Amino acid sequence: MSIASNISLVNNLSIIYYCSLKMTLSELEEEARKRKERLAQWKTNKQSAVSKRKEYEDDEKETDDVPEENTEFPKPIFRNYKPNDSGPLSGAIVLPKPKLIDVKSIIEDQAKSTSSNDKTVRDIAEDVDLLSLAPRKPDWDLKRDVEKKLKRLEKRTARAIAELTRERLLNDQKQSLAEVVATTSKLNEAAQDDDDD
Repeated sequence: MSIASNISLVNNLSIIYYCSLKMTLSELEEEARKRKERLAQWKTNKQSAVSKRKEYEDDEKETDDVPEENTEFPKPIFRNYKPNDSGPLSGAIVLPKPKLIDVKSIIEDQAKSTSSNDKTVRDIAEDVDLLSLAPRKPDWDLKRDVEKKLKRLEKRTARAIAELTRERLLNDQKQSLAEVVATTSKLNEAAQDDDDD
């Protein structure tokens, strides 16, 4: 192909690209116009709804001046529970209420039982176990249960580490023993060779 044919081919391709780009631009412009029309339609619908609501409120204010005595409201329909049934729902689990400890009365009893000369209020406060008063973390029972298993695992881990170190030391000793035997055998062979000469 010659240079002139390449240039004409490039010109043709650029014209085709420009035309396709122009077509896509016109399509985009058309989509933008449609979107603007939809937004304008939505805006007019919204404004008409607001004006209707204002008219309704104005009409309601005018009718509020005249009291109606026989206004009946629809009865509510209770669908999530039975209003006649005072018991719990069927299938529901009712937990007993926990018995709460009255800490104040315990401290007052301790204060009355001790004489004022023996202990002060600070000593009484120290006698009260703060761990029983403070709430526990939600996972305290899980930690307690896992603690026994962890002790067993720690013992097993310590045994395994000790066993591995023993094996490593024995291997090192065997290797060093093998090296000693090898070097002594080489020395003995060398000595025998010297004696033979």
